[in-house]
Amino acid sequence: MPISKMQREYLDNANKRWCFKTGATRSGKTYIDTLCVIPKRIRARIGKPGLSVILGVTKSTIERNILEPMREIWGTDFVGEINSRNICYLFGEKVYCLGAEKVSQVSKLRGSSIKYCYGDEVADWNEEVFDLLKSRLDKPYSCFDGALNPQGPNHWLKEFLDSEEFDIYCQKYTIFDNPFLDKAFVDNLCKEYEGSVYYQRYILGEWALAEGLVYPMFSREKHVVKGEVEYHRGSRYYVAIDYGTVNPFAAGLWEMNGRKSTMIKELYYDGRKNDRVDNEAYYKMVCDLIGDLKIEYIIVDPSAAGFIETIKKYAKYVVVGANNDVINGIQEVTKYLNYGLLQFHESCKEMLKEFQQYAWDDKSNDDVVIKENDHLCDQLRYYVMTAARQYNRWVV
Repeated sequence: MPISKMQREYLDNANKRWCFKTGATRSGKTYIDTLCVIPKRIRARIGKPGLSVILGVTKSTIERNILEPMREIWGTDFVGEINSRNICYLFGEKVYCLGAEKVSQVSKLRGSSIKYCYGDEVADWNEEVFDLLKSRLDKPYSCFDGALNPQGPNHWLKEFLDSEEFDIYCQKYTIFDNPFLDKAFVDNLCKEYEGSVYYQRYILGEWALAEGLVYPMFSREKHVVKGEVEYHRGSRYYVAIDYGTVNPFAAGLWEMNGRKSTMIKELYYDGRKNDRVDNEAYYKMVCDLIGDLKIEYIIVDPSAAGFIETIKKYAKYVVVGANNDVINGIQEVTKYLNYGLLQFHESCKEMLKEFQQYAWDDKSNDDVVIKENDHLCDQLRYYVMTAARQYNRWVV
């Protein structure tokens, strides 16, 4: 099978105790590991003392990212399944496959000597797991291979990679280092992340700080609809709600017409500037927002259990808990904005205002959004993650 120049370079030069490939998504980092690196490392250490281990964020990500691709290349005779004891037989060797999101999941490694470890999505691990691993690679022939997409420049793993204390080989990939990707695919991926921190990380492979506006690609010229609100036959309608009592209660009425979604009305009630109201009053406001429209369902912040029960009590609308994955939700909204799949009616003034205020907390080492001026942006994320992407799964 053909391999790229960068992959060949890794095979020729990755002979340190710690070997990493960092950089862009779909740049060929993991493929060369499943094709050559993991089999070669395991076979070279068969019969020697110590454990062989594969660590990923979870066992399911190990299966999806590593074991399934390896089976496609090598077949089930060489690549087994993870059993109830977290063991998978690879190329005649017993290999432990463990999630590294929590230190408790890899506690069985305490006191064990590791002769080989492969790490998937290492930047998403719990730092304590990585610290535990450092003391376990204690044989003269022990080594580690890992692949990851970079995160912020203050990430604990970036500090490790930049240190001179350890025996490290590290490659950096951009998406353009994979010559086997279809140009149209690369162009689409670049478009998805254009203007965001994710372009720097997932396209250029840089350890980039999440700073400034979360959605700098938002444009009034591109994303704002003017004139009378129009309702279209064949459209689907939804309401998305970020619940608040002291904080604002923010809701959007959404129209999905084909692939495109438009927020056509907003509801914004600030309990700090007005009298506080109960769930019954909020429910009436939502009914007034909907009017006579037939909606598919109402999407509500899942933490608002009392308000969800109020909606259910009247049995007028279907209500579902929102997918509240913040970072993946922001990435998804970024794609939809870049593809032009989201629009906002000019009457949604608070929503348009939030786009100019919704910002990353650049004082944090993690990707954290400042929890101010974010309520309508939250309901936007709920809508995209819970409703829109169910009909737009073709967006990569």
